[in-house]
Amino acid sequence: MNIQTSNQRSCKEAQEERAALEQEKMSVGALGQELASEKIKNIQKDLLISSLGQQVALLKIEVIQLKGGE
Repeated sequence: MNIQTSNQRSCKEAQEERAALEQEKMSVGALGQELASEKIKNIQKDLLISSLGQQVALLKIEVIQLKGGE
């Protein structure tokens, strides 16, 4: 009986360890997805900032032209 009890504990411990590893994998996967999402948001933000900078530059040129090239 002692061997059987020992084996049952080992199986239970193995199952718990496996469940913990699966949970960790899911957590790492979720973090990876969140990181990718944040990177995409940052790229979009950078593109928007660049676009706004170009628009400001064009408006400055237009103002200079309206002033007669001063």
